[in-house]
Amino acid sequence: MPYAVVAMAMLGIAIRPRGFPAWASASLGAILVVVLGYESIGAAAGAVAQQWNVLLFILGLMGLSTAADQSGAFEWIARALTVYAGGSRRRLFVLLFLGGAALTAVLSNDATAIVFTPIVYRTVAKRVDDVLPFLFGCTFVADTASFGLPFSNPANILVLPRPHVLEYLWHLGPPQLVAIAINLLVFLAVFRTRLRGRYPVEEGLELRPAARRTLAALACVAVAYGAALYFDWPLGPVAAAGAVLTLAVARVAPADAARRVNWGTFVLLGGLFAMLDPIARGGFIAWASAQLESAAHHGALAAIAAAAAGSAILSTVLNNLPVAVASSYVVAHSGSQTLAYPLIAGIDLGPNLTLSGSLATILWLGVLRERGIRVSALEYARLGALVVPPTLLVNVLWLWALR
Repeated sequence: MPYAVVAMAMLGIAIRPRGFPAWASASLGAILVVVLGYESIGAAAGAVAQQWNVLLFILGLMGLSTAADQSGAFEWIARALTVYAGGSRRRLFVLLFLGGAALTAVLSNDATAIVFTPIVYRTVAKRVDDVLPFLFGCTFVADTASFGLPFSNPANILVLPRPHVLEYLWHLGPPQLVAIAINLLVFLAVFRTRLRGRYPVEEGLELRPAARRTLAALACVAVAYGAALYFDWPLGPVAAAGAVLTLAVARVAPADAARRVNWGTFVLLGGLFAMLDPIARGGFIAWASAQLESAAHHGALAAIAAAAAGSAILSTVLNNLPVAVASSYVVAHSGSQTLAYPLIAGIDLGPNLTLSGSLATILWLGVLRERGIRVSALEYARLGALVVPPTLLVNVLWLWALR
């Protein structure tokens, strides 16, 4: 079995050697799996094609993010919040954190990390000398606020492509709100000294017609998401159609939109799908299912905690995308949507412990480096250690109470 090939590829994705991006590790691993005879070309292509819904969904999210950025909609939101905060740094942090949570819920955690972060930086740096707490808020809320709705994180769609919306919201919606509150309170305590003081209040930025049209289109897309989930339609076509509409009303040229798409993400996902397919068919599903069944012998709480903690730890070590892909096989094999909930919670919250845990954090780190800002992995881990355990515990206890 190709465990050695997959292990090396996963290691490359996790540590990302200089000059060797994550997508290259995944694609090289997929090529080796085929060349060494562990997977046929047809089976590899079939494994990728089978995930058309999530690939189309991510493409749509990138288009929506581009429209929101280019139209000035996000910048207007950030500027409006600086005015509403009334000059208080602490209140501004709270408003931007909650604004990031709302954007994550509607657009996805990747949009918050890569589009909202530079806008927050430009907005806050003009008014506050210490911008780092606000930037930490952007990345942590991007992951913390990404599991309560199916479309808030592409990993959610990977694990559960066709969720039952009301059941999903009841299981993960309430703990999502509590997790956001816990994260916010922890950050307000940790950064209490750095958030003291005031800044000069300026007039708000005028909402341009393109931004107004874009915000209206995004609202329509959010409604379409809800309708798709209610009628059990795949989200990929909805996101793609919504992106075309939003880009049109924002008047973003197709060539410009295409340049802003992170095509390496699709190569990364394609490589993961092809590379993990023989692992899944060769015994991984049976092994993972056996581990969960073993935990279940100690009670429902143990089984839920094992699923959430296991996916969180693996996401921290490897990156949550490959863990989401592997989890999708386990959920599909079990035939139970209930198993997906603790897995999704761990996959979305676990990456808050490391700089390489999620695609959103990797994108956020790139935004900071472009601006000459360096973040210590230890400092990030210390913040994560304060946030991840309590937010994950809330999810485990809630899901256990609903069993």
